[in-house]
Amino acid sequence: MPSRQPVRLVACLSSLRGSGGSALNDPQTDICHAPGRIERVLRWWYVLRYHRKSQLAMRLVTIGRRRLLRWNGGRRYRRSPRIVGRRPVIPAFERLLRAKLASSCAEGSTARASSVLQGNFEFLNQPRELPDPVDWRLESWPEAPHLWRFHLHYHDFLLDLAAEAVRRGESVWFERAWQLVCDWIEHNRLDDGRVLGDAWHPYCISRRLPAWALLWSASPPKGELARRVIASLGCQARFLEAHLERDVGGNHLLENARALVLVGAFLEGPDADRWLQTGAALLRGQLDEQILPHGEHFERSPMYHALMLDALLDVRDVAAHLRPELAQICGATAERMAGFLTAILHCDGEIPLLGDACFGESPPAKRLVARVGSGDSQAEPRDTVAIRTPAMVPSACRVGDYWTYHHGTDFLLFDAGPVGPDHLPAHAHADLLTFEASIRGKRFFVDGGVFNYQDDAMRRYCRGSAAHNVLVIDDSDQCDMWSRFRMGYRGWPRGFASGETGGFYWARARHDAYRRLGVFTVGRWMACRPGGPWFCIDWADAAGRHKLTSRLHFHPDVEAGQLGPNEIRLDAHGATYYLRALAPGEVTVKSGWYCPELGQRLRCPVVEWTATASLPLVCGWHLVWNRPEVPASLTAFAGDDTSLRWGENDGALHLQPITNAY
Repeated sequence: MPSRQPVRLVACLSSLRGSGGSALNDPQTDICHAPGRIERVLRWWYVLRYHRKSQLAMRLVTIGRRRLLRWNGGRRYRRSPRIVGRRPVIPAFERLLRAKLASSCAEGSTARASSVLQGNFEFLNQPRELPDPVDWRLESWPEAPHLWRFHLHYHDFLLDLAAEAVRRGESVWFERAWQLVCDWIEHNRLDDGRVLGDAWHPYCISRRLPAWALLWSASPPKGELARRVIASLGCQARFLEAHLERDVGGNHLLENARALVLVGAFLEGPDADRWLQTGAALLRGQLDEQILPHGEHFERSPMYHALMLDALLDVRDVAAHLRPELAQICGATAERMAGFLTAILHCDGEIPLLGDACFGESPPAKRLVARVGSGDSQAEPRDTVAIRTPAMVPSACRVGDYWTYHHGTDFLLFDAGPVGPDHLPAHAHADLLTFEASIRGKRFFVDGGVFNYQDDAMRRYCRGSAAHNVLVIDDSDQCDMWSRFRMGYRGWPRGFASGETGGFYWARARHDAYRRLGVFTVGRWMACRPGGPWFCIDWADAAGRHKLTSRLHFHPDVEAGQLGPNEIRLDAHGATYYLRALAPGEVTVKSGWYCPELGQRLRCPVVEWTATASLPLVCGWHLVWNRPEVPASLTAFAGDDTSLRWGENDGALHLQPITNAY
């Protein structure tokens, strides 16, 4: 990694080197900094400080159980389950099947099913031809990403095969699906300790059990295969019940609960009844914690929010006749989650890419909202109906820790919330006070997204502050994102406020993530009005000299060119915009990565402003639709006295971003 500015000893003892100064042009050339002894101790101290003691205890239990399983081969899970077969047909389960098959068809299942039929599997934008029988442990591809292995064992592709069978009316697709299930059962036996990492991981089981149950509902297997499938379903459910992911928590526990409820509703017998009851109790215990009052999933990733909404809708629909009280709880929670999801969507109807979020891994928002609104899993959204309709009158609103501005097909989302729960930072990024925006219905300001879950340079880049639209101090990340899913030092936002002044809708917040560097407050004020200008004003409150870097990431379709020392021309979708820095410094156009899907990275323009100056300091940008003769200006760079002047039509509007005392 590039060298950092020298810092005081107290900062060295209280912070770890971040990736805020990583080379944008090629993050993969970034060599991981080997942490020293003090850094390693501090990082684990933060784990002990913020992770719940119950999590750490369950982690030790999980490790012990895994070693025991390798020794005894999981004998206790291989006994015959106390189930008598499938329950009598439940109409809600059949409707859920039809909805899932319709969703697969709408999302391009034909190509995926055709590939699987030929032995080709593609996950994370990485295709791979696997032999027959399938190389489930990928011994021929030992460097395969761990998440690719997980996707192989989710068995979501079975629903693509089922959807194609129903669409074409041909049995060959069902035959291929059941052949893969049979092959999996044969080659992933619990007495082989190598299966514990992927095939029998509780999360993979949680994704696979519903897929098998839905495939059975579409086309039940016959004879001996039916018996083997029932036995394997029971064995996997029993294993999952005993290995709930309480050490991880979060979305993993909700997936565990969904799987137990669905397999308990699918099968019949004492064990199935217990799984249904266990899943229901787990859901009720987790929803109050994981779903925030404003409807957001507490891991603060829009992608996982959509996945959890889908899980709750599955439980609502399947439990309607067996556990009506559970269905009612899930339905009410899903309504709140859908309300939040609708509020944060861009004008293209897609999620923002905050935290670990990308396209293609969760069901489309319009399909989820349609299911919630109808109360029916069979509901299908009409393509002609958009979730976010153009707003003829400009408006701004707060939803939880977010502020949104919306006018016509212009949309801006300002994130004033924490990066994630302190005890579960797995999908958090160092992106405090970041924002995204669409103009004319197209993505304009973007987030870096997520490329993979490997412990490599791209993972560090995507999680680091350099991949987000934030102010960076001394080339240091706001939060120490280390390993794949861990976080060391961190900061928290506060002071969230919003309002409307002089035709501008504004929001403001600050955070303390750089207190370890002696910078006690970093704040941001954003303001929008129809037709521009849009303002983004940042300030840092401290003593002494520090390096400040502000980056703005643009969609790959945006062309950025430098007009002057502090002005950038932006061409996008047939229109031209002008971006100006409002404080002295060096303005350059660089190249970064935009990762809209797992395994996909696209070059994108990044406009960067840097300055080394004495603090306190106020800086910022303004974006205009037409190049004005009198640009905006900041005056009195000193805390509450800062004044932003915008002149037009022979008049002037004076704003005070920090105090908003107008």
